[in-house]
Amino acid sequence: MEQSNYTGVQPNCTARFFFKKSMPTSKNALLRYAVIDACLRRKAHRWTFEKLRREVSTVVGEQSGEGGDISIRTLREDLKNMRSGGATGYDAPIAWDAENGYHYSEEEYSIFNNPLTIDDLVVLQQALGALEQLQGLGISEELHGVVQRLEMRLSYQDGLNERVVLQFEQPANVQGQQWLSQLYTAIKNQQTQWLTYQPFHAPEARREVVHLHLLKQYNGRWFVIGQRHGRLPGASVFALDRIQGVAPSEERYQQSEDDPTTFFANLIGMSVLPRAALLDIKLRFSANRLPYILTKPLHSSQQVDIAEGEEIVRLKVVPTRELITLLLGYGADVEVIEPVELRNQIQMELARALENYQLTTR
Repeated sequence: MEQSNYTGVQPNCTARFFFKKSMPTSKNALLRYAVIDACLRRKAHRWTFEKLRREVSTVVGEQSGEGGDISIRTLREDLKNMRSGGATGYDAPIAWDAENGYHYSEEEYSIFNNPLTIDDLVVLQQALGALEQLQGLGISEELHGVVQRLEMRLSYQDGLNERVVLQFEQPANVQGQQWLSQLYTAIKNQQTQWLTYQPFHAPEARREVVHLHLLKQYNGRWFVIGQRHGRLPGASVFALDRIQGVAPSEERYQQSEDDPTTFFANLIGMSVLPRAALLDIKLRFSANRLPYILTKPLHSSQQVDIAEGEEIVRLKVVPTRELITLLLGYGADVEVIEPVELRNQIQMELARALENYQLTTR
């Protein structure tokens, strides 16, 4: 018996194993396309519209567990979407005539044999950066071949053009990625680790046991968050590029009392300032800068108030070094209104920066 080119779609069009029984309704369209494809590839069978509709209804009912017939309108839309110019991008050569019914006019066609489209390539290229970042987690061997093939395919496609029309930012090869696999495994297996760590301004490295809870990437750098053994409860942040050594510890692992993924919900960045508390921050942006802030919020807590005819941007965050750097980066386009402590800090930083540009006699 001739086998389908797509795993799971059987030659009798039933597609019994294409999706699990718990397939979400949102995937029904994919299953319908698969069944239609399998049916139309059976050249010896004459598919009328009604026979095709009944077969699709049967398979979708079995696989989704929802039952019910596929409507005439739904099948018509599916055929339209699969054909050239349709929403699926399959460009399927679906034909109909009185003798053969519905069939593929191209002998070897299948929606699963379709090459990548340029839209597919764009999506895959966007994913490459994330895949590359994951290579340090111990699955690089599995991903390397996939990434290489995608890059070759994209390079070939780009070479067909006379000029480059699409360019992506490449992920930086930052230090510390060699620790990703070991730290990832320790968190997954709930095993404490000895970390040899040297902060930027420390004269030497320190070695201590840490209960690791979360790996997080921010601004092109990797960080690991955990609880120092024997210290008061509270998360500590370690930059992977400052780690000098990682080794297993025999100390019993302690889970975090709070959800690690919420550690940074009230932060911009990773570096919590000493004695920092949640602040209600009010910012006034220039008319030229404000539209950019409104379309790309600084933080998920961002709100806009109307005060005396002008728009005031409000944030509810814990002050961090990254927040200070962010505000300084806007220069004269932003004014910190409240709180006074943050306003004074920004003012002092700007004054110090101005001193660097004062004319002096040399």
